[in-house]
Amino acid sequence: MSVFELKMPKLGESVTEGTIGKWLKQPGEVVAKYDLLVEVQTDKVNTEIPSPVAGTLKDVKVKEGDTVPIGTLLATFETSDAAAEPPDVAAAAGSPAAAANSATPPARAAASSDVPAAPQLPPTQAAPPTQAPRQSPAAAPSASPQGSSPSSVAPAPSSNGDIRATPVVRRLATEHGVDLDRVQGTGLNGRVTRQDVEQFIAQPPAQGRQQAPRAAAAVQPEMPQAMAGDETVPLTQMRKAIANAMVLSKTTIPHAAAMMEIDWTHVAKFRDSVRETFKTREGYELTYLPFAIKAVTIALRRHPLVNAKWTDQGILKVRAINIGIAISLGEEGLVVPVIKNADELSITGIARAVRDLATRARGKKLTIQDFEGGTFTVNNGGTLGTYLSYPIVNPGQAAIMTTEAIGKRVVALDDDTIGIRTMGNVVMSFDHRIMDGATAAGFLTDVKAWIQGVDPANVALS
Repeated sequence: MSVFELKMPKLGESVTEGTIGKWLKQPGEVVAKYDLLVEVQTDKVNTEIPSPVAGTLKDVKVKEGDTVPIGTLLATFETSDAAAEPPDVAAAAGSPAAAANSATPPARAAASSDVPAAPQLPPTQAAPPTQAPRQSPAAAPSASPQGSSPSSVAPAPSSNGDIRATPVVRRLATEHGVDLDRVQGTGLNGRVTRQDVEQFIAQPPAQGRQQAPRAAAAVQPEMPQAMAGDETVPLTQMRKAIANAMVLSKTTIPHAAAMMEIDWTHVAKFRDSVRETFKTREGYELTYLPFAIKAVTIALRRHPLVNAKWTDQGILKVRAINIGIAISLGEEGLVVPVIKNADELSITGIARAVRDLATRARGKKLTIQDFEGGTFTVNNGGTLGTYLSYPIVNPGQAAIMTTEAIGKRVVALDDDTIGIRTMGNVVMSFDHRIMDGATAAGFLTDVKAWIQGVDPANVALS
């Protein structure tokens, strides 16, 4: 018999750690190759990791609920097949079989069911710290940092070299001038988490930034006294990911917003003209959302700053137009998967892409690849009846636009008469470091012009 070591796989280019959700096998159980072994939750996706070998699960090294870096030893197996090279676990986790069993991925999004904001942390390839971080006994023999380009993340203060923290946490600390020596870590074996840094930043100087190195734990707000009938709802991994992304966005991105009213009458008439044909062919209704997304893709080409990213080296204008779409999962939260190269799709192509993502999201079939590469987010809160909302920009993007409720209103027309038109607002939140209000207004003007000009003569459905 020989011993095989299972390590935390890398489940995406920007994923640096994972949380053990549930062990599906227990020590002493015989495990067949490709049996689902453990649920792993990350800030991108929840998935079930299959066993890469056949054997007996000997020992579990990481408890349920613990968060550990990529490469950490998770479990050991007794196996007689020592000569066989085990398959890449990360690749197996991303396979169709694993995707079909993946749990719902967390998003970085806003509060309404179709209003995303920051479901989605930006892909970040970070350099390993200059000094190896302290490791837990379980992780020490097997953890191997998987950083890459040092230029993608600002260097952490030199005094932080021996602090246990992920590259994402180090970057956040550097951006806010926080010395990690002064932050009390509440994570596994004293690891400094993103929440620790965010709480430290939010404290008044007397309570936080003037503390002695590694002093008392960050001051926690006093919990209100429970009353009769009150209920505490435990935080799911998805809700924690949404909360972390929202805090990151609002503490690192200076938000501004612009709103414009749009006359959707021509789109409404166009939808009516193709309603039955489209539904017969596709099997579902043609909504307003594909038209909003099409207008956005056209406007993004004319306003490249809206399709950009903020970096320490400068503003990065991104060529690809990949649109994130919010999909509600009810009380679980929402996810924001991405339509890749949305500018190359027709109205029908966009509608099919939205339908596919929504179906797989609600069936818990989305994979890491469905969340990567987003450059702009379109949000559809109007399906819930909202007239005006304020979406939060996804970290790593420059802006997000929401379409509000669309319906018939009495309006004053250009010829000074009164008419009934199909009207709706669009709201755009943007990173004020990347663009100013004039750029945002110009972008929305082009979105408005395309939507108001829709008619069967100039819009190809397919």
